[in-house]
Amino acid sequence: MSKSVKIVLAIIAIGIAVFFIWYGLSKNQNATDQSLKIGLNPWIGHGLYYVAKEKGFFDKEGVNVELVNFDDGAVGKQLLNTDKVDALSLTPETVVILADAGASVRVVAITDTSEGADGIIAAKDIKNISDLKSKKVAFEVGSPSHFFLSYLLNQNGLTTNDLEVVNEVAPDAGVSFVAGKVDAAVTWEPWLSQANERQGGHLIASSRVAPILPAMPIFRTEVVENRPDDIKKMMRALFAARDFIMSNHKEADPIIMEAFNLSQQDLDDQYKTFRWLNYQDSLSELDKGQYSATNLIQSAANLWLKLGLIKTKINASSLVDTSILKNLYQ
Repeated sequence: MSKSVKIVLAIIAIGIAVFFIWYGLSKNQNATDQSLKIGLNPWIGHGLYYVAKEKGFFDKEGVNVELVNFDDGAVGKQLLNTDKVDALSLTPETVVILADAGASVRVVAITDTSEGADGIIAAKDIKNISDLKSKKVAFEVGSPSHFFLSYLLNQNGLTTNDLEVVNEVAPDAGVSFVAGKVDAAVTWEPWLSQANERQGGHLIASSRVAPILPAMPIFRTEVVENRPDDIKKMMRALFAARDFIMSNHKEADPIIMEAFNLSQQDLDDQYKTFRWLNYQDSLSELDKGQYSATNLIQSAANLWLKLGLIKTKINASSLVDTSILKNLYQ
């Protein structure tokens, strides 16, 4: 083989090597640049995501997280079903509705849970859940409020079919109650605290005694299967943000107040009504215990089937993926 041929072959070999190195770097760069789009409704617990983004915790983990805001739960589900977002952070009944509609989804963690932020306010003559029978009650059908109410009614041998239902989103339900248009409403703060603006209005039940509304990242299954490392990075960033908030309220609070248009007093009041989970709590509460994600999704599935809101039997264990958290720091 002549010297000139050897030189040509060497140049070709170098060119091929350079190409594959470039291709690998380009592929990795594209994977890094690809964002995780997370759909968020205006729930105070989602302040975690805004702190993680503003304080650089996502960047530190090397994951690009895009926060997509929505107000209406139906809009959120549409965003997921049309691949506009990779995940929604919502509550157990949402998982059930998505699965029943044919969406392939997986819950990978619990980030926070309502412990007093949601509740039922009622007129003076309604003392307990049983007294709601035949009363005019405002809540959003198919929502977390509906699940919360149905869960408590079921414990008292009732369903929402025993009520006169007024279908309104939670803030509107609170307004209707204070205005005297309904006998009771399932809503959240600040309407729970404002129940007494109606004479005799009071709180008859809250998520403090029934913490059944955890917020959970609900991912499309294909994202869990194809991008587990990105999800792990996101979750590590969220847990780091949670720890940061706990020890740095002076820096974190303004971010949360701006995200939800709250005053410091509003935020301080709401801090008492929910709990952010650390890594160990999220791992243990994902599939173990009375208020685990698995148990609550199954409860929602059973209730929704009983009420005719879904058509298929749901196996909650098939909708919870523990592998992300179990291997989060490995």
